[in-house]
Amino acid sequence: MDVAKAVILKSINYTDTQKIVHAYTKDDGYLTFITPAFTFKKKNNGLNSMQMVEIEFIRSEKNSLHKIKTIAPFINTSGIYFDIYKMNIALLWSEILTVVLKNEQKNEDLFDFIVKSVEYLNSTQTDTANFNLFFLYRLAALIGFNINTSSHSQGFVFNPHDGSFCSPENNVQHISGPNTARIIYELCTCKLEDVKNIPLNRQSRIILLDIILYYIGLHLNTNLNIKSIQVLREVFS
Repeated sequence: MDVAKAVILKSINYTDTQKIVHAYTKDDGYLTFITPAFTFKKKNNGLNSMQMVEIEFIRSEKNSLHKIKTIAPFINTSGIYFDIYKMNIALLWSEILTVVLKNEQKNEDLFDFIVKSVEYLNSTQTDTANFNLFFLYRLAALIGFNINTSSHSQGFVFNPHDGSFCSPENNVQHISGPNTARIIYELCTCKLEDVKNIPLNRQSRIILLDIILYYIGLHLNTNLNIKSIQVLREVFS
């Protein structure tokens, strides 16, 4: 019997009483589980996206679907699920991370970052929309696609192909103007307590979200422009 601390990325109905659970674990990276049949007999008994749980499971030697024996939260994150705005952000994170982390191996720094970010989202009363962008831009570095903040200078634009900032006069393909590039730099370098002070409106947040989704997707050679993510991006209004 194995025990794993995990962040639930997504749970999908398998039968009326069972679910397939996609999770990112501290010790094994991305894993997929199946729940026991008796776990979800009650209609309201479910698993929430970005919920932090401890899973006791039987590891499968034949395939990648491991059998859950018990599952229980190890941190209370009810503050997210009783706030529709925070819950939508958690759903957005789960959709992105399910794609981004599908082949991710053990990475304790990444796991701890996700856990601390969920805890902060659960407890904060400040600007969660800005924090959402802070999370996604910092996530890029932890999955191996660091944005080179040392290359930033006033008036520079952002080049997604190498993650650097450059002069628009260089004729390098870029996807931002100087103002957006400056905000990207701030999101990548500011302290957590200062992220709420970055002045952003709905349109700016949508642009910044689209840039980071494009950047991560480009370097993972995957498509993050999927319907579920595009619907949830509207939480930044």
